[in-house]
Amino acid sequence: ILTNLAELNIVPVAISYEYDPCDYLKAKEFQLKRDNPDYQKNQRDDLLSMETGILANKGRVHFTLGNRINDELKKLDPKMEKNELFAIIAGIIDREIYRHYRFYPCNYVAYDMLSGTRHFSANYGLKDKKAFEEYLQGQLDKIVIPNKDEDFLRRKILEMYTNPLKNFLSLEK
Repeated sequence: ILTNLAELNIVPVAISYEYDPCDYLKAKEFQLKRDNPDYQKNQRDDLLSMETGILANKGRVHFTLGNRINDELKKLDPKMEKNELFAIIAGIIDREIYRHYRFYPCNYVAYDMLSGTRHFSANYGLKDKKAFEEYLQGQLDKIVIPNKDEDFLRRKILEMYTNPLKNFLSLEK
């Protein structure tokens, strides 16, 4: 397995979007699943997500090629149990992606809003915070569902913008 993977010369790619145009659709789905565990997206929902993801505003986009992972693969024990080996390889790829991920002010603002801190306030200004708050409210306004739980939906969207930063920070530990 390791030899075959090394022959592929895997180079992880980090693609960072300032805004996820599907964030409100994902948040909506979280609430629908929370409220009805049997909820299933239909084909129309999938098509809307694809169209929105392709055509809607992503803000700034950053594309970075990481480093080949062959050197890391050489350090692994080829006799390791397959599932454990695959988990380690996935971790190597994830770490390489997060090392090259570009963070935008919205990621830092979301982290501080969600945590109720100003931990990352050096990474954004008041203008950035106001712009993200307006963006967030605009995305929430697009969600039309019965028993709309705006606090839950807001938290879910903030988590989406915070998770890449949390994953990056976990590399430092």
